[in-house]
Amino acid sequence: MKFTHPEFLWSLFALAIPILIHLFNFKRYKTLYFSSLKFIQQIDQQTRSTQKLKHLILLLLRLLAITALIFAFAQPYFPVENKASSGGKPVLAIYLDNSFSMTAKGTEGELLSEAREMARKIIQNTSLETRILLNTNKMDGIEQRLVSKVEALELLDKITPVAIIRNLDDVLNWQQAWIDKENATAEKVSTRQFVFLSDFQKSSARFSELQPDKLSFYYPVMLFPQDKSNVYVDSVWFSSPFQKIGQNNALNIRVVNSSEKPVTNLELQADINGVRRDVFLDLSANSATTTTLNYTEKNAGFKIGKIGINDKQLFWDDEFFFSYSVDKNTNICILQGEQANSAVQRVYSLEKQYTVKQIPENSFTLDALENMDLVVLNGLHEIPSGMAQNLLTFAQSGGAIALFPGANCVVESWNSLIQNLDLPSLGKVTTNGTKITSLNDEDPFFYAMFEKRKENINFPTISKAYSVQKSGSSSFFTLLKLQNGDPLFLRSGTNLNCFLFTSSLENTFGSFTSNALFPSILLRIGELSQRKAPLYLTLGEESYFPLYKKQSGEQPVHLRNKEIDFIPKTQTQGLIQAVSLSGPEAIERLKAGTYNLVDDEIQAVLALNYARKESSTSCFTPSEILENLENQGLKNVTFHEIKNGQSLTQIEIDKPFEYWKVCIWIALIALLLEMAVLKLWKK
Repeated sequence: MKFTHPEFLWSLFALAIPILIHLFNFKRYKTLYFSSLKFIQQIDQQTRSTQKLKHLILLLLRLLAITALIFAFAQPYFPVENKASSGGKPVLAIYLDNSFSMTAKGTEGELLSEAREMARKIIQNTSLETRILLNTNKMDGIEQRLVSKVEALELLDKITPVAIIRNLDDVLNWQQAWIDKENATAEKVSTRQFVFLSDFQKSSARFSELQPDKLSFYYPVMLFPQDKSNVYVDSVWFSSPFQKIGQNNALNIRVVNSSEKPVTNLELQADINGVRRDVFLDLSANSATTTTLNYTEKNAGFKIGKIGINDKQLFWDDEFFFSYSVDKNTNICILQGEQANSAVQRVYSLEKQYTVKQIPENSFTLDALENMDLVVLNGLHEIPSGMAQNLLTFAQSGGAIALFPGANCVVESWNSLIQNLDLPSLGKVTTNGTKITSLNDEDPFFYAMFEKRKENINFPTISKAYSVQKSGSSSFFTLLKLQNGDPLFLRSGTNLNCFLFTSSLENTFGSFTSNALFPSILLRIGELSQRKAPLYLTLGEESYFPLYKKQSGEQPVHLRNKEIDFIPKTQTQGLIQAVSLSGPEAIERLKAGTYNLVDDEIQAVLALNYARKESSTSCFTPSEILENLENQGLKNVTFHEIKNGQSLTQIEIDKPFEYWKVCIWIALIALLLEMAVLKLWKK
């Protein structure tokens, strides 16, 4: 048996008081005179024996009552012993979920604050020899060690919310493996106990990968917010894949109501390039809505935006940041083949937005692709292997490629490039079924190209085209279709920005260049070839931000705003540099917002947002938690809930069998028996 508060056992010396009273009877006797004492002596002997027994019973009852009260204050318990291990120190592993969902309001402050104080009480009540493994979602080097009670209490004060989401099974499995390793190599471990304090959101509290454990003891502690409702900005995107000066932009904003109650007149505030717009939304329970803001770009340059709402419960997902750029010029490189069509260069020269450079195919080098947005292969018969490799690298670096084969092209050399671009291979020239039958105007490629949908389009005449050999590895979208079922014009279905025309622009193949559809398609290819960085990146997820502009100096790239100056990792991806925002340092240092990417000058503007994974407040029920833990082979599980604040909740670790309540009952029964003896035992 052990005691939670053994200092109260000093009060056992108070047992001497009733014993002294019993041994020394301080009552004064009065002398009475009788003529004969024989009868009185007989009665007196019987009375003294009875009184002596009564006093002894009262003494024992009083001693029992006092002892039981002292034991109740000392809180005796029998610790659970781990029979499978001996000769080591007990380990208490505590996982404190400090993800953003724990910033919800509880009865006595944020759930994270309640969890921190509950962990403090648990640590304070452990024995001095207990070693503590304290983990949060950070799981950094500081947390990967066993510490004493004093060190653990100091670490608790440093726990703050982080933009990292951990699956519960990953944390527990890591704790188990780490303690096993510590037991084998450094410090022997006896009893193992695992406490995990969380709100057990379904988005993160995964149980399917838990390792079975029949020897350790598990104490899941679930914290409940006052209100589980949450309204948040989920995402933003443009209807058009490109933005340019003088063009209307349609910005779509998705807002989600994750609650059982509808929301009316929710104010949404949009700040785009310094211009503010307010919109009021109504959302039904557990639903999402998308609203669209229309505005016109007036000048080129980097643009930033912020969407915000006012939510009463969770605040970290109430703002959404995004950034983009509107370019003045699009750089186009035209590789001229033997049968190049001059109409390609004329179309792009009509627009001031395009800067065109023409290069003969035999003068092509990798340097020609520097700072280019689009490469047009115009009438090439053959694509050398070196050129194919350079073009593939260019495409994988975010560049756009438009392929217009020559009249007598060597399809084998073309296919060596086309197949690597995930496009279908070209076959022999065919003249059967080459009439254009349909245009896929529902594809984003044709967005806003026509004022209204046209049923009868005057298509140009195609007399010859290369047949298309579809393979299982190719992925593409047909934009113009021929009568024989082959695509005439198509785009890649992967993240590569590539376009293929399966006929030739030479006059013997048709009249495509004389039709109004030809310049429209070329100009749209040019618009879509503008290299666009992501509208935003998500903190806590592995992601990269491309730097399409060549760095201006030897200075490292800084991620900078008014509050933060951070040097991210960069790596080469093809012909460009990419900024990496993965790793614990970036997550710890950076916050949601907009940042300038700067070396000697501003290279780009980047927007960061927190992940919305925990914005959905759906949580497991206590019965589901217990069922999942037991199904995964965790046998010694004791579940606790914190609904009314941590100060009203008592969680005892190391003391699964407590007896202070039993001591209280024993004391009460002893006092009642004493009163009964005094009341009913008259003689």
